[in-house]
Amino acid sequence: MVLVITAFSNLTYLNIMNTQRTKLSHLIGLILFSALIMFSGCKHQLGVRNIDDYTIYRNTPLKKNLSIGLVTESDDVYCQIIANGIADSLGKYSTDVMMLNDSSELKKVDVLAEVLITPEYKGSGWNFWINFPGFIVFAPAWNGYVYKVNYNIDIKLINSSSPAEIDSFKLPISLDVRHADINRTWTEVSWLEVGAIALVSGIFFMQYDNSVSPLLAKDLRTPLGSYVAQSIVKRVNESKKFTHLPRISDHDLLVSTSSK
Repeated sequence: MVLVITAFSNLTYLNIMNTQRTKLSHLIGLILFSALIMFSGCKHQLGVRNIDDYTIYRNTPLKKNLSIGLVTESDDVYCQIIANGIADSLGKYSTDVMMLNDSSELKKVDVLAEVLITPEYKGSGWNFWINFPGFIVFAPAWNGYVYKVNYNIDIKLINSSSPAEIDSFKLPISLDVRHADINRTWTEVSWLEVGAIALVSGIFFMQYDNSVSPLLAKDLRTPLGSYVAQSIVKRVNESKKFTHLPRISDHDLLVSTSSK
């Protein structure tokens, strides 16, 4: 009888130890998996799926040798990066491009371009499904979260010699953005539990991620800058307000561009 009791006690002790080892293994697994996500770069690089809609493949040159002044306005600090891209791109068409503080400096140039950029950042309901149950197949990493970014650009062109408005027009830009970084993909630790983390966080992830804005502005500086600059050049050419001025010299423009 004593042997039976002793054997039962030992078996109970072993079961308890095995249960504790299992719990410890799960805990270690959770820690290791979290560390793996943190340090393996579980993210989706920033991508704009429709950027080709705003990419200039063939430039129309500026017909006259004009100096262009650029005045930009926006309540969004990252839009200034795009505005700088517009100025850089205008430099490919004109030998003299200036960033001006306001329209009072109009007389310093032949043409003044007033550019107002109004951004609109949106999340998407798809992000809920990407996070839950998408975490099962690591959807945030290979698909990225979905964001819609709009830039409403209002442009007014002014002839400094009049001064009179040459043209005013709008350039609506609507971008289909994908991105995911560790600030959101960490929720894939739901693999080690019932998925509650991914479910709850998915509700919040339907909102726009503000950390995308600076990355997006940096990537869009050149393509959107070129797109807006080309639109300005075309409108100036079509205005026929400067027929009295000499045509721009390709040699002068080349020398000016190479010296910048």
